[in-house]
Amino acid sequence: MRIEYEPPRKKRQPVFACFKALLRIFIRKVRVVTQGGELGSPCLYLANHANKMGPMVYSMFFPEFHVKWGASQMFGNYGERYRYIRDVLYIQKNGSGRAVASFRAFFEAFFSAFVYRGMCLLPTYTDGRLAKTVKKSVALLGEGTSLMIFPENSEDGYKAEPTDFFPGFVLVAKGYGKTYGSDIPMRPVYYHKKKRLIVVGEACSLADFGAAKKDEVAEIMRGKVIELYRRIESGEFDSAK
Repeated sequence: MRIEYEPPRKKRQPVFACFKALLRIFIRKVRVVTQGGELGSPCLYLANHANKMGPMVYSMFFPEFHVKWGASQMFGNYGERYRYIRDVLYIQKNGSGRAVASFRAFFEAFFSAFVYRGMCLLPTYTDGRLAKTVKKSVALLGEGTSLMIFPENSEDGYKAEPTDFFPGFVLVAKGYGKTYGSDIPMRPVYYHKKKRLIVVGEACSLADFGAAKKDEVAEIMRGKVIELYRRIESGEFDSAK
């Protein structure tokens, strides 16, 4: 059964809230630091994926309600989810052996549909159907709901410093501007697993990039995300300071 996307509601989800409460037993609290003023809706957040658990950590600790982009394969039936988790997530991106990847995928594919619903993920595609995702994303932003996108190219695994950003988020920002006559704020975000820290960077908009092409905008935003990582590594945001 394929998951049909439904517009998320800004209301607490009791069942998923219980699931997150259970996870808090195993996941230590993550601190959030915001640069450049308080967060506000709607906003387009461009974040690092931080491997498998990144999206869940953002769902648990990010202080603003938001919808995320997620791989369309995870919205398919059990077999599609199983193959994506085994072949892409574990074998391709994490270098796991086939036996271990198959064992983990067998169990995770059962409850992954529920988790994706709870995290309010919107399916994304690598073909013409991306236009539908962009349209829905613009509509959500127009309704006042923030959106989080993970633009990094993770085909060779998740890197501390992403090596490439896909420019799909630029289409969303342009679509928003065309539809509503104003620029959507964009903020870089970085989750550092070891330091249990999320840092949200200062807001910018397409107007700040002038006539830059979408690939150039993507590269600049990649640099902003990497800058946050390097500042975290330098100890700038350590709580003891």
